Amino acid sequence: MMRVLNKDLLELPEGWEERAQAARDAGPSEVDSHASVWQECKPHLKKISHDKCFYCEVTQVRSDNAVDHFRPKKHYPWSAFDPFNYRFACTYCNSRRKDIENGRTGGKGEYFPLLVEDMRATCCEEECNEAPVLLDPYKPDEPALIDFGDDGRPIPAYTKEEHSNRHRRAAESIRLYHLDHQDLVDKRLALAAEITRIVNVTIRQFPKTEMGDPDIDASFKDNIRKLATLICQESELSSFARRMLDGYRDNAWVQGILRTVN
Repeated sequence: MMRVLNKDLLELPEGWEERAQAARDAGPSEVDSHASVWQECKPHLKKISHDKCFYCEVTQVRSDNAVDHFRPKKHYPWSAFDPFNYRFACTYCNSRRKDIENGRTGGKGEYFPLLVEDMRATCCEEECNEAPVLLDPYKPDEPALIDFGDDGRPIPAYTKEEHSNRHRRAAESIRLYHLDHQDLVDKRLALAAEITRIVNVTIRQFPKTEMGDPDIDASFKDNIRKLATLICQESELSSFARRMLDGYRDNAWVQGILRTVN
């Protein structure tokens, strides 16, 4: 599950807009010659996502993280130097790759399907008429279109029968962002196991916190702190962690964590 991000927090390097305008003036055929312009934005994109991929929310320390063009520059050259078209993306989400474990190929690459292909923009002004299939972490209602099964695999949050477009958007985003890559699934399962272990221990501790035992109180508070850390926005896979913890919200202390931790 991706996390909603605020594009208004994106800060641009000093003098960036002037360099971007010069690149635009060079024309569509020279877009790739000015790659340094969008690469300048990488550290600023990383900052608003806490060094995590916009799409899978994983920190890829040893991956060739890229500045992805949400609308591919090949098909939308006029948006090649639009900073709000940039997404910080890991190799697995951005580049076409085969998952050896399940034999599937994923990665966004230059794909950008629309719900209505006949409405594809031919200039910047027409982009507002498009209905992209791919989910955008900058849109507050879109990341929630993806949910997860008990096996850690992402699934559409809406059924195909009742919400065909929402279902399609989630399914295609899972495939093209490679959100079901086995490495990601394994990470989610490990995180789910950790959360389950901490929650079960904390459930047993909670009634004992009424006894005034300082050791019990300290251990209980430590477990609350661990769970709060796992779901905070800076943590890897924090949205999935929040989704997992939400399954235990019948405990009042879990509700407190979900209510107070962003």
